[in-house]
Amino acid sequence: MSETKQLWAEVAVDVPVFAALSYAVPPAFAGMIRAGQLVQVPFRNKSKTGLVMRVTAEAPDFEGKIRDILDIVDRNPLLNETGLNFLKFVSEYYMSPMGEVMRLAVPSAARVEGIKWYVRTPYDGVLEEDLSAAYALIEDKIPLHLLREKSDLPFARLSELESLGAVDVEYVDESALKPKTEAFFKLSGKEPESRVGAKQDEILTLLHELKEASMEEIKARVNSPYSSLKSLEERGLLIRWEVEVYRDPFKDAVVDTAISPSLTEQQSRALSAINAANGFGAFLLHGVTGSGKTMVYVEAIRALRAAGERALILLPEIALTPQFVGVFRSFFGDDIAVLHSGLSQAQKFDQWRRIQKSDVSIVIGARSAVFAPIENLGMIIVDEEHDPSFKQEEGPRYNARDLALMRGKLEGARVILGSATPSLESFQNALEGRITLLRMPIRVQSRPLPPVSVVDMRRRSDLAYGVLSGPLLDSMTKSFMAAKQSILFLNRRGYSPCVVCSSCGFKFMCSQCDVSLTYHRRQESLRCHHCDFSVRLPETCPECTEATIGPMGVGTEKLEEILGELFPNRRVERLDRDTGTGGGLQNILKKVNDGEVDILVGTQMVTKGHDFPGVTTVGVVLADMSLNFPDFRAAERTFQLLTQVAGRAGRGDDPGEVVVQTYSPEHYSLETAARHDFEGFAERELALRKELKYPPFAHMIAIKFEATLEGAVIQAARDYATTARRILRKESGLSDVVVVGPAIAPIEKLRGRTRYQLLFRCSDRSKVRRVVGSVLNHEKYFDPAGKTEHRNVRIVVDIDPLNLL
Repeated sequence: MSETKQLWAEVAVDVPVFAALSYAVPPAFAGMIRAGQLVQVPFRNKSKTGLVMRVTAEAPDFEGKIRDILDIVDRNPLLNETGLNFLKFVSEYYMSPMGEVMRLAVPSAARVEGIKWYVRTPYDGVLEEDLSAAYALIEDKIPLHLLREKSDLPFARLSELESLGAVDVEYVDESALKPKTEAFFKLSGKEPESRVGAKQDEILTLLHELKEASMEEIKARVNSPYSSLKSLEERGLLIRWEVEVYRDPFKDAVVDTAISPSLTEQQSRALSAINAANGFGAFLLHGVTGSGKTMVYVEAIRALRAAGERALILLPEIALTPQFVGVFRSFFGDDIAVLHSGLSQAQKFDQWRRIQKSDVSIVIGARSAVFAPIENLGMIIVDEEHDPSFKQEEGPRYNARDLALMRGKLEGARVILGSATPSLESFQNALEGRITLLRMPIRVQSRPLPPVSVVDMRRRSDLAYGVLSGPLLDSMTKSFMAAKQSILFLNRRGYSPCVVCSSCGFKFMCSQCDVSLTYHRRQESLRCHHCDFSVRLPETCPECTEATIGPMGVGTEKLEEILGELFPNRRVERLDRDTGTGGGLQNILKKVNDGEVDILVGTQMVTKGHDFPGVTTVGVVLADMSLNFPDFRAAERTFQLLTQVAGRAGRGDDPGEVVVQTYSPEHYSLETAARHDFEGFAERELALRKELKYPPFAHMIAIKFEATLEGAVIQAARDYATTARRILRKESGLSDVVVVGPAIAPIEKLRGRTRYQLLFRCSDRSKVRRVVGSVLNHEKYFDPAGKTEHRNVRIVVDIDPLNLL
């Protein structure tokens, strides 16, 4: 008898270790361990669930004892080879621990540990003694980990019950998150032995007609049927069973069946180019606001579904989702799963399960949906690809737009990046031929882009409440007279950005962050928008005790109040993070669409792709805010915001008008935005970036340092900087790598932690990665056990950073 060959498995475990860990495959599991499975492994003095990345006969290069895999959690792999390669790329490119990356792809609601249940089914076969004893422990259903404890059998052995059909599998979160079920009923075939009541007779007649019906169907035809159903079931006249149904996050949204409009010539050209691609192909769909990019997506996916493939659509913000999902549901019904952070845990769980089981062909979600377990993926669409919220700012600092391109390459799928204001990185890639540029410069039905008036706020004498200019108020009044709507954009929530004492100049600051506290009038509180610290607004100044404190500046809450006083007969709504949470968002959007709002005031949530045909006036209250950020992308973000919010005007049959209030009317980002001239803006901004060696002409990596002790963070930043400059002096060919810092972050303190950062920049990606990799290795960054000197400092590596504040 030949000896079983020893195998080893590389397992990604959710611990702060960068590489997958090696474990031996015990003889009992020979031939059972496969890449993509979840297994239980020992880690220190605990057992943990990990993802098998690779199984190999090659012994690991490790001198210590290699421990055995403890158990197989699930025989069915959660990820295929392409999915595993994708995770490896994410870990390597973003220099993130494999365990953290695994957590992105296998979310808590989908992990088997603690949520897998066995449901007993009728089984007439003969079970071996140990399995028979375990089967007897299942009265109805039981958590798998509890069955393992009671039976003292490993998961791998218990899984034989699945293979034999003795149990079905459910996934139920221990915190009461469980699959939603619905009761169904049918006639048992037994005749009633005595008289039945009128309502019971009504139910029996209905089931005779329908053969079987759900509780919802019965309730729709029979008023309050519960007691009658229970009585019929107890008498043996009905058979009842439960069927798993999915919680629909948009169940109450009214969706009409859409009729596909005839595509314009520019839409048809773009669609033809996309459909002609064979395998991987990347496209930048640059269409002005209102040009019909969504219909290009719809028709591309229609052709994709006909070929039996699936699509993933990534959106930047939850604010975009309800209206966007509504459009796709009108074309594709319920063949859609939705993934985003606004869903409840139960809804996320259901949507993930639908995707994993290939029950849907379209997945729509925010950035984390790029990890969705979609089989036969043929297309990825990144709508509003320029949006910075595609960048993750906690854990692995990935950019979902960039990962969409990589996943498309691995899957052989087409990738469409859509935007009216493409990121300069994507636009430069298109200019250099790396991706195909598809232009759509005309609005559907040849509707004109709204004219933009730039109002110079310097030395104006016609300002209402010091905030709203005469031209803006005139435009709003004209819209009201025509029974149309207005949107006012101010990217600052709260009543006012700070509260100051007029006697001594004291300003209320956050005790944990280097920022002023924002006054929220409705709560009568001062709140930090970074750490959420809040205090009641006092009556007197804590510094001089005078009752001379007051709010300064204007936020969306104050603007809402001002508009209510200026237009007392108009209906004003506010859309920001204070009002747009939970069901508030959909409620506000519905009221605007239904014409129940005259003025919508909001932060950048109002700029996000909404289609309001009744809006004819858009006002930008203070266009300079984003221009003043200490960030090389400030001009680009200002242009994007202005163009996007301007695009909300004139999308219906009536022409629109945009009024931009600014103290910097001569700035080129405002001048080009007023002309709707993206390419003019891009030409000037790209020339500046090239001269200064900033992205997209350079690749950037930031190492960020945070600690509660200022001295510790300064020392860590200096040590890393010293190491970096030593490497640049010693190694040849790295003279073009620029190291900036260490420097205090623009917001020096956040959540009680002092912040420093070190920036690396070079036109050659491989060189800057080589330098940073050498620095991290020297400082033992990849070896958490070896970190001693800077153990109390949080050190974060941010590849291709977007937020440098």
